[in-house]
Amino acid sequence: MKLLACSDIHGHLEAAEILASKASEEGFNIILVAGDLTHFGPAELGRKVVETLLKSGLPVLHVPGNIDPPGLHEALKDVGVSLHGRGVEVEGLKIVGAGYEDGVSQPLRRGIAELGKPPDIVLTHVPPYGSKVDVAWSGEHVGSVELADFLREFKPRLSICGHIHEARGVDQLNGTLICNPGPAFKGFYAEVLFEERVEVSLEKFEF
Repeated sequence: MKLLACSDIHGHLEAAEILASKASEEGFNIILVAGDLTHFGPAELGRKVVETLLKSGLPVLHVPGNIDPPGLHEALKDVGVSLHGRGVEVEGLKIVGAGYEDGVSQPLRRGIAELGKPPDIVLTHVPPYGSKVDVAWSGEHVGSVELADFLREFKPRLSICGHIHEARGVDQLNGTLICNPGPAFKGFYAEVLFEERVEVSLEKFEF
């Protein structure tokens, strides 16, 4: 299984067009978007971003980010798969998601309840606390303790996040591979091969 992971598109439709083309032309199976589809809205722009990604012909799973407008999750329920508080199975992969809010554990647990089994992949906007992918410019860890605890409890094979633009990278947390692909509006994304082993390659495209 080949996944295209991206985050922080921030309404950049050209970036979405390029990602859609890459996904369709390079043999990807799923597109996962870890929040901030827009830059403070509007919801209609978020819809255009997802519709652009859907031109790839692939499933597009997404969660809202901290500067997406309130209600984006509801507004996009019929476009792609809005994964906040949900659990879905796509081509055998069990995936749960949570957007940006005070707590991620409750929506992720709702997703597990919907699946009826633990997830293979967790998609969130925020990164887990205490990893390479949650370090701000100040050098401080600014991720979610709640998410880190959730990953330790359920041990998914992969956690995809975003939010901290400067913390693009890959790390491990108690056996879970964590990927922050970096901001897509700057051309960053990740290629994930999800087989017996999970392998992540950080990639960049030019505009």
